[in-house]
Amino acid sequence: MKNFLKFSLIVLVFSCLLAMPIKAAKYDKKKPSDLYSKAVEHLDKNQYGKAQKVLRIYTRKKKDDADGWTLLAFSSRKLGSYANAEKYYEKALDLDPENKAALEYQGELFVVLDKLQLANENLNKLKTLCPDSCDELEKLEDFISSKIEKEKINI
Repeated sequence: MKNFLKFSLIVLVFSCLLAMPIKAAKYDKKKPSDLYSKAVEHLDKNQYGKAQKVLRIYTRKKKDDADGWTLLAFSSRKLGSYANAEKYYEKALDLDPENKAALEYQGELFVVLDKLQLANENLNKLKTLCPDSCDELEKLEDFISSKIEKEKINI
C-alpha cells in the first residue's frame, strides 16, 4: 500500500509538470519587428534553436529590449544552455528590473539549477509586483512547489 501511494504521488507530480505550459510568454508590442515576430513564431512551435538564432540577431540590433533578452534566455534555457540563459536573464533584468516574465523564467532556471533560495527571491519580487497575483507569480509558485514535492518523493 505504501509503495502504491508513493507511485501515485510520483505520477501526480510528473503529470503536473507535463501539464505546465512551456511556451514563452508573448509580449504585446505595439509594432513588433519582423525579427521579433519570427522569433515568437518559432517559440510557439517549440523551435528553440531557430528562435535562438533569430533572437541573437534581434538583440544585437535592439540591445535595450528587455523582452528580446528574456526570450533569448528562455530559448537558451530550453536548449539546456543554462550559463547563457543565466547571463541573458541578468541582461533583461538590468534593463527592466520589474520584467515579470524574466523574473518567472529566471526563477524556473534557478529551480533547475537547485538554487531554491534565489528562486524564492524572484518569487518574493513577483509578490511585490503582483499583490493580487499574476500568471508569472502563479507559474513560478507551481514550479517551485513541484520541485519540492519531487524531492519529498525521493527521500
